[in-house]
Amino acid sequence: MDNPLIVRLRRQCHLDAADVDRIDHLCTDVRDVSRGVNLVREGERVERIHLILSGWAARYKLLPNGSRQITALLLPGDLCDLRCSMLARMDDGIVALTPVHVAFVPPDAIARLERARPSIAHALLWHCLVEQATTRAWIVNMGRRHALERVAHLFCELATRLAVVSDVPDQPPHFPLTQEEIADALGLTAVHVNRVLNELRRRGLITSRRGGLTILDLPGLKEMAGFNDNYLHPAMAMPAEAAMG
Repeated sequence: MDNPLIVRLRRQCHLDAADVDRIDHLCTDVRDVSRGVNLVREGERVERIHLILSGWAARYKLLPNGSRQITALLLPGDLCDLRCSMLARMDDGIVALTPVHVAFVPPDAIARLERARPSIAHALLWHCLVEQATTRAWIVNMGRRHALERVAHLFCELATRLAVVSDVPDQPPHFPLTQEEIADALGLTAVHVNRVLNELRRRGLITSRRGGLTILDLPGLKEMAGFNDNYLHPAMAMPAEAAMG
């Protein structure tokens, strides 16, 4: 399978053969991490940047009462903590939601690559800006949509992000998420999520089975959520020097 970060970045900018080779060479320390294992914990020093090659992970915060808020879902092609090496310690944790294949990349390797390859630096800046825009969209989703729209919007986002790196883009999107994980991502209770999923099933928008759920009617979900993918920025502005060239 192609490196999903390369697949994702090449959708947004021109990467020549040397760029692709340099990105691929970042992935020399690749490990398999089991479901439920933390890639990094809150308070730990940042020693590696994590690139998800396959599987799903989540960024999360734990409250003093033990409850959890998932603040981001991390999919293949995501660099989980690209700029966190600027911080002394992590202020959140990253956990594997499924078995994941992860490249552990030294932060200085990224820094050297960005200095040597301006096109890659521009693409990774886009990556960070989309991550920030997605966080803003999550805030709006939890603050201003009712539960049915909220779940539908999350599913539309995940389907859109997966389509970018999918080997089989026409296959119905499948999400290996539990009701508890969806609840933790959306500020709902698992009981409330169960009711919403039942309603989405009743309307023929999704189907679910042990191990996750599958989208049956993505256009219907988009209509329900009022989904607009503009915050995922499918088109990226060219660097000024590229535009002049």
